[in-house]
Amino acid sequence: MIPNRSLLPLAALALAGPAAAQNNISWVTFHQDDTLLSGSSSTLLNDQQEKDYAWGDLDNDGWTDVVVVRKQPYTTAGRFPNVLLMNENGVLTDRTAQYASATDVPGDQGFLTPTNDRDVILGDVDLDGWLDVITCTTITPSQPKSLSHPRVYMNLGEDASGQWLGLEYQESRIPDFGTFPNFCGVGIGDVTGDGYPDLYFAHYHQSAVVDLNDRLLINDGSGNFLDESSSRMTPAMLDSSFGVSAVIADMNGDGAADIVKDTALGSTGASGPKMSVAYNNPNSQGMFNQFQEPYLGAPYHTNVGDLNQDGKPDVVISDDGADRYMLNQGNDAFGRVNWSSAYTYNTDDGFGSNNLIVDLDGDNWNDVLICDVDVDIPSCSRRLHIYHNRGGTVGGFVTLHEESGGGDRGFTGMSTSDMTGTHDVAVFDLDNDGDNDILIGRCSGTDLWINDTNTGGGSGPIGTPYCTANTNSTGFPGLIQAEGSVNASANNVTLRATLLPPSQFGLFIVSASQASVPVSQGILCVTGQIGRFSAPGQIKNSGSGGSFELALPLNANWPVSGVNAVQPGDTWNFSTWFRDVGAVSNFTNGVSITFQ
Repeated sequence: MIPNRSLLPLAALALAGPAAAQNNISWVTFHQDDTLLSGSSSTLLNDQQEKDYAWGDLDNDGWTDVVVVRKQPYTTAGRFPNVLLMNENGVLTDRTAQYASATDVPGDQGFLTPTNDRDVILGDVDLDGWLDVITCTTITPSQPKSLSHPRVYMNLGEDASGQWLGLEYQESRIPDFGTFPNFCGVGIGDVTGDGYPDLYFAHYHQSAVVDLNDRLLINDGSGNFLDESSSRMTPAMLDSSFGVSAVIADMNGDGAADIVKDTALGSTGASGPKMSVAYNNPNSQGMFNQFQEPYLGAPYHTNVGDLNQDGKPDVVISDDGADRYMLNQGNDAFGRVNWSSAYTYNTDDGFGSNNLIVDLDGDNWNDVLICDVDVDIPSCSRRLHIYHNRGGTVGGFVTLHEESGGGDRGFTGMSTSDMTGTHDVAVFDLDNDGDNDILIGRCSGTDLWINDTNTGGGSGPIGTPYCTANTNSTGFPGLIQAEGSVNASANNVTLRATLLPPSQFGLFIVSASQASVPVSQGILCVTGQIGRFSAPGQIKNSGSGGSFELALPLNANWPVSGVNAVQPGDTWNFSTWFRDVGAVSNFTNGVSITFQ
């Protein structure tokens, strides 16, 4: 049994020295393949306009398609045609003229008509089983409603022979606001509980002439929308000086969809820049009766998703200062969300814009992507940031970390220069191989990156977590994770320990037997003959980030007596011992790996 207070003799600790935390890792592997983009170079590979994406299976053929809305960059009135990319067996093919040029407005050409669209979203607004397209149009003064207002493109379904009929712009779906709107973001979801999706548009105040504030549009049950903003929401809820994004989601788990938005500037009657939540009354769905402002920084985009696997929606905020993420910790006595602190990331180079919460490596811990091109102020000099969710305790704290190593930021194959000047990203399974690929819309053009996780990349998570660790002095339990390949002959397994006290020594331990035994301040998750990875270079220091890692020597120097190398069929159980504050011992949970 490992001693109660000291796993290693003091001499061994002295020899280890103040090693830095191991953060230089290759996390996931991608390769660029722009040959899978088929269309005009001016609207795809070399497109220099501002781009925003929405994706889904428009023709119900099992392949994910992409809608690209385009405008002159920044706060300008420059209009450009949009693009429909149909996924044809893994190739994104421009079919705009064939499937997205129909309209009920004389002289209009659907997607081919230049519009000033800043955002786009997909949803089945008439519940016919086919996804429709809603665009968010901005800064189009002195133009007819068909150009100045949001546009709804109805999915026409298929004909009797099963041929998809494409999309048609139908002007009457959106009400006339009496002036041109300056909408910057749109959210979709059912706020009334009738099953039909409604729309929320985030507005920004460009001049004294146009100050609509946000608009809540209610679906009448046939895919037509009515402006019922003032009858369902308070002026404070609708107030936006520079509303950039909006999401409709049930934030507090009461069964009624709430509205999350951000406004980037202050305005009369508002508290200034903020991320806010307007709560839907579950006893009278569609009527919003509580308002919360949990973040008062300088937000420029907000998105919603589950970061810690507890089923509660968390938020990611792009900020002019430090970008943030906040965890949903349940509800207060009034049914509003109790939010965690606004955590920052390990890297950040200034203004951020569109962001996305999505699982890139298939480990069920959602990762975060934050684009860099500001919608208002010119600059393409910053870059996309991709943060690896290193996981944690379900429902507890998680670490979102931009991995580094060479010039690829943990993305083997993608250099930092490939990430510069990014307007938006679309993340979806292009080739139906089970992992998410990335479409990147940059100032210089459009790039497509294919995820190699399921095609031999060998960099995904492995093993089965077990045993429950005690909390350490950080207030969280330490976590162990394994990545690589279960193929013993590949000799490719890396163990990573996170959520550790900073600047403390530790090492990984291994055994063929599992346990859950209190030892010192922790829970020991292995028993029997316990091996310690304590050879030179294997004793680690958690550094300022509270983490370290080790590439396991599967084919030699196994620290268990009588074992020279890991063999196919072996099951080994791993944990981490580490010093905690006060010179006590503590442990992470365990992870079990059966090798092949």
